Order: sequence, then structure tokens, then C-alpha cells
Amino acid sequence: MKFKITRKKVGIGILLIIIVPIIYNKISGQIAALIQRQAMLMPKEVVVDTPHTEKVNVSAEATGRVEAKYSVDIVARVPGFLIKKYFKEGDFVKKGQLIFKIDPREYQIEVNNSLANVNQYSALLKNAQQELNRANALIKEDLISRSDVDQSLATRNQNKALLDAARQQYELAKVNLSYTDIKSPIDGRIGKVNITEGNYVTATSGSLVNISSTNPVYVSFSLKGDDYVNLLRASNKFKDVQVKVQFDGGQWYDKTGTIDFVDNKIDKNSGSISMRAVFDNTKGWLVPGNYMKVKLTASKVIDYMTIPQSCTKGDPMSGYYVWVVKDNKAVRKDIEVSNSVNNNWIVESGLDYNDIVVVSGIQNIAAEGQKLKIIDNEEYIKNLNAGK
Repeated sequence: MKFKITRKKVGIGILLIIIVPIIYNKISGQIAALIQRQAMLMPKEVVVDTPHTEKVNVSAEATGRVEAKYSVDIVARVPGFLIKKYFKEGDFVKKGQLIFKIDPREYQIEVNNSLANVNQYSALLKNAQQELNRANALIKEDLISRSDVDQSLATRNQNKALLDAARQQYELAKVNLSYTDIKSPIDGRIGKVNITEGNYVTATSGSLVNISSTNPVYVSFSLKGDDYVNLLRASNKFKDVQVKVQFDGGQWYDKTGTIDFVDNKIDKNSGSISMRAVFDNTKGWLVPGNYMKVKLTASKVIDYMTIPQSCTKGDPMSGYYVWVVKDNKAVRKDIEVSNSVNNNWIVESGLDYNDIVVVSGIQNIAAEGQKLKIIDNEEYIKNLNAGK
């Protein structure tokens, strides 16, 4: 038997090839939607609880850097040859301790010359004053003219001015001579010498050596804007905030610091604010330049609303949300969280204390409106402990 394939039959076949998958997909979609609707109608078991209240000492963490309270670069205040140093590099030095000596001979000569000028003008002034006294006596008897008296007065005044200038020059010479003894302006640890003895130094030669104070010391750090506000809210303007620092090995420093500086604005680029704490450093364990973990804790206890972290969905970028139960159905609530406490989120907004929050079984919720079978959290824990 032979079959004759016509164009009409071919067209019908092509049409079926096109239509059948469309119909199949439509039916499959309808079946899937039906299954989903049926699933939505079937209550899902979930464990619920209400938000809790936790008493929290607000805290925050940052990375800080140890800084000397005083750090001084020692420079020559008068030019000359550096002839001696009086310390070992790395030593502790006291304020006023002699550390360098510049050749003083030319400055001593300047002092001697200035003193000689003072003596010379002092003698001239004494003589001019005597001449003026005689002139005043003679003019009363008309033995000299008024112009002679005026000339004596001018000479006396001129010598007085010269003596004043000589005395100022003498004081300046003594000051310059004193600068040949370079002394430590602070108590602290002295560093490595940059310019050794035998070199000619001036004020522009740069630092001879650095001295950094060691007790107390600063720890400077930057705190995120949100952490700053939370700590401010939980403290008396940071006066009662305790500051602890931790070494790289995990050991905490045994002294507690106090905040002594807070900047006046939050940096617009980093969103953080610069702060500083001061620490007693009697043992010398806090070394300037070292980086440390900083933890700040406010003394005031604040009540916060908390929920388990495990019951939230979302992320910090898109935001977090939870499922709550209303009329035995799932309802989504967007929330704002801040810090975590004992694996719980601190809820800043989005929930009320009477909200019934799904804390377990959130994977059973397909969409908003899902029917739910509620298991009370206390009952769930009781059964869990009983091994049911």
C-alpha cells in the first residue's frame, strides 16, 4: 500500500509539532501552579517565638595604633661642630639631661666681648651722668649756656641707649652659649643617632635624634559612625567608656584606658570618626607604632529587642527580613538590625514585642500567605529535651 503525502498533511504535522509543546508547557505550568496552590493550602509546621529583651553593655571594636604622647626631634639651635654625645642609643633620658655638646668656644668669646661692651658703656654712661649733673649746677649761676646743658643731656641719653643695647647683646650671647648644651626637653626613650660627633650642624641639618615619651601613651583609632552613636547613647559623653587593647598574640593589656579625644566630625569618605584613648604604660609594654585591637565598652546597661540570627533571611546589602504569623499565615516583615549579642540580632526597627516570629522551619515557607501550623517554642524545646 502506498501513502501519498500531500502539502496539507505536511502543514498539519508542522503545526502539531509547534502546538503540542506549547499545550504541554501550558498544562505543565497549570499543574505546577495547582501543586503550589495545594502546597500553600497544606499547613506547614513552624516553631515560633516572640522577640526577647536582652540587657546589653554596648561595645564596639576597632584597630588602633600606639602613639607617644610626646615625640620630639632634637635639632641644633646654633651652628657649630658636634663634639660629644652623653647617652647610649635606646636609653631612657630625663627632662633637662645633657645629650649633645656643640663646640662652645666662639660663643664663649661672644659672651666675653658682649660683657666688655656692657662694662664700657656703663662707664661712659656714668661719666655722662656726672657731666650732666655739673651742667645743671652751672646753668643755675649762668656760667654756661642752655645749649651746653642740652648737649650733656643728649650725651647721657645716647650712652644710656648704647648700654641698653649692649646688655641685650650680652643676654643674647649667653642664650646662644647655652644652646651649645643640647638637653632633653622631655622624659622618654632616645632613638638612633642621625648625625654623629664631628659633623658641623645647623638648624637646617635636620633631626640629630628623636626622643619619645613612654608613659602615658596614646592609642588612636577610628570608630564606625553607627558604633560611635551607639556608644554615645550608652555613655556619659564617653567619660565612662572603658577601653581595652589586645596584642597580636591574643593577650589583653592589663590596664584600662580612657577616652581623651573625639574628633568633631565623621569623615565623609570612610564614614568613621577619629578617637584616642590614653593608657598608663608603667611597664612599657605599649610601644609607639604598634597596631592593636581596641575594644570599647559602655558602663550603662541598655535594653534591646533581640531575635535569633538563624530566623532572619537576606543580607546587609538588600536588608534582612523575618516571617511572622498572622491569622495562621506567613507574613514577611522587613527589619533593621545592628550588633549581634549571643548569636542574636539586635533589632532596631521593623518588629513589635507582640509579633509571633518564625524561629524554626522557615525553609517550609514557600511564599507570603503560606498556611502554618504553629508549634510554640517552649513546647518545641520541651519535646526536644524529652527526645520526642
